[in-house]
Amino acid sequence: TIKRGYLYDYKRYINYADTYESNTSTKLMGRIIREYHVIEKGLTMPERRLGFGKDRILSLCNACKTYIEKYNTDELQLQHAIGVLLEYKKLHETENFVLDTEIQDAIAKIESYNIHTIATQQLHFTKEEYFSTINDDFAKFSNSRKSVRNFTTEPISQAQITHALELARNTPSACNRQSWRTYVYTDKKTIETLLKIQGGNRGFGHLANTLIVLCGEVGMFYGQAERNEVFIDGGMYAMNLLYALHYNKIGACILNCSTTVEKDTLLRKHIPIKPSEVFIAMIVCGNVPDTFSVPISKRYELTKTNKEV
Repeated sequence: TIKRGYLYDYKRYINYADTYESNTSTKLMGRIIREYHVIEKGLTMPERRLGFGKDRILSLCNACKTYIEKYNTDELQLQHAIGVLLEYKKLHETENFVLDTEIQDAIAKIESYNIHTIATQQLHFTKEEYFSTINDDFAKFSNSRKSVRNFTTEPISQAQITHALELARNTPSACNRQSWRTYVYTDKKTIETLLKIQGGNRGFGHLANTLIVLCGEVGMFYGQAERNEVFIDGGMYAMNLLYALHYNKIGACILNCSTTVEKDTLLRKHIPIKPSEVFIAMIVCGNVPDTFSVPISKRYELTKTNKEV
C-alpha cells in the first residue's frame, strides 16, 4: 500500500537524517557544510555587513572541534570549512573590524589544532567573464554556472525567460509525463511577499526582479513505487532550467522549498497552485552587475561520491 511506502521512508529518515543528533561522521559533516556555506554566502553578499553570522560561526567552530576530536582530519570538507573560518577572520582584520571576543576565541581554538587547511577565497567575476563560455563546449559551460545573489535593477526581458523555459522543456521525465509546472512573478511586491515566506534569501532576495516558482503535479503519478517521482522529475527540470537561464545570460539562484506544513499552507494562499501540485523550488533571477562575487561551494572529489560496483 501507499501508506506502507511512506512509513518505510519515514523510518529511514528518522533513523539516519541529522534531525535530532549529529552522532555519525556523515551527519556532522552535513552540518559543517551547511554552516560554512552560510558563511560563504555572507562573504559574497552585495551589501556585506561586517561582524555577520556570529551564531553560525560559533556553531561551525563547535562542529569542526567535535569532528577533529572524533574523526578523520584529512576530510576535504573539514579543511575547507576551516579555510572559510580563516577567510572570515582575515576579512575583518583587513577591514580593521574587531570581532566579538567569543568569535575570536572559537576560531583560535580551531587554529590551535594545526589542521592542514585549504586557503579559500570566494570567487569574483566581471559580467563578461561570467558569461564568456555560454557558447563553448558543455564542460566549460557547465563549470561556469554558479548561483548568483547579486542583481541590478534592470528588468529581465520576457523573451529571455520564455527562451529559457522553452529549453527546459527538453528535460526527460518518467514516461514523458512532464509533471513540472512553473509560475513566473515579476511584481516586486509579490516577490517580496513570497520570498519572506520562503525565508532563505536574506541579504539578496530583495534585489531579484523575477521569481520562478517550480511545482510538480502529483496527479501524473500512481502507486507506492512512484510516491517520490514528482520530486525527482521536478529536480531534473530545475537543473535544466538553471542551465537554460545561464545560457540566456540571466543570473539565478535556486532556493529550497523544504517547507513545514505551516509554511506550505501559507504559500498556497499566495500562489494559485492546484491542490494536486507540490512545491519543488524557487529561483530568484536578475541581470548581473558589472562585477560580483559568488561562493566557492567546494565540491567533493569524484571518488567520494561515486562507487564502482
